[in-house]
Amino acid sequence: MAENRHVTNRDEGGSEEQVKILRAFVDATRLRLIRLLYREELNVQELATVLEVPQPSVSRHLAVLRSAELVDDRREGTKVFYRLEASSQALPAPLAAYLEEVGRSQHPDLERLETCLRSRTRDSRTFADRTAAQWDEIGRLLHSSSAALLAMANMAPPGLTVADLGTGTGLLLPFLARFADQVYAVDQSEEMLIRARQRCSQLGIGNVEFVQKSFEELKAELPLCDAILLHFVTHQVASPPLMLRQLTRFLKPGGRLVLVDRLKHEDLQAVTTFGSVWLGFEREQVGEWMREAGLEDFYWHALPTTAPDSDTEFGLFVAAGRA
Repeated sequence: MAENRHVTNRDEGGSEEQVKILRAFVDATRLRLIRLLYREELNVQELATVLEVPQPSVSRHLAVLRSAELVDDRREGTKVFYRLEASSQALPAPLAAYLEEVGRSQHPDLERLETCLRSRTRDSRTFADRTAAQWDEIGRLLHSSSAALLAMANMAPPGLTVADLGTGTGLLLPFLARFADQVYAVDQSEEMLIRARQRCSQLGIGNVEFVQKSFEELKAELPLCDAILLHFVTHQVASPPLMLRQLTRFLKPGGRLVLVDRLKHEDLQAVTTFGSVWLGFEREQVGEWMREAGLEDFYWHALPTTAPDSDTEFGLFVAAGRA
């Protein structure tokens, strides 16, 4: 009958989308592509190398797979990388099972895929070897102190309580708040704490408690902490030995007190610029103070740096002790 000549794709055994998928599956090269892309994201050149077929042929087969929504792509510079489309996981069960079977199946192509991936690694190693001598300079274009601090903060164990003594405007609070479950930001200046609160509010940081006290006045406002940080604070303190002795009582057993400050120097401008009472510190001096405060495992690391907007070099140090 005439009406029987006008049947739709759905009438012939499935939706138009399913017909496209079935057509994608009926070619050996496309099945090989599926097997490779099941395992790795690859560009056309790599696929052509592994399949040992011309790149235009690979591109035509990829177009069929894209039309069936089995493959997606992304551009990276001048190259386009292909991968199995995430939505292909929502295929009808029989088709999804077949795609999984093809993807997991073994084939000689997989040996060439391993060779291809080793080539990527070899290219990366060659680049690294070639640029090693200049990498410190090149790396400055990439490296970020903020990113490094956040990365290290994410390596800290959960549940820590830390205190930032002399927090000022809270420059380190975004990192400390990621480092610890609870942060106590302590400063004797109301104006400094106003700005620290604003910083945390703008960044959506909610695990910081603000305490307006000098270290001499601290009592119940500060609980036992896993770590106490004094970041460029000690040089403003009248009696660092007394401060260390008083702060040690807020450390849990095994807790650490960490100082960051300047090495001994003769920069008299620090008195008016930074409010310095002390013109830096020496290793033996800080180590003795920490031992007198009952801190063990004294750590000291000095490093040179350059002042912002200046060619003047001055030394910094990081020191730490354990309760």
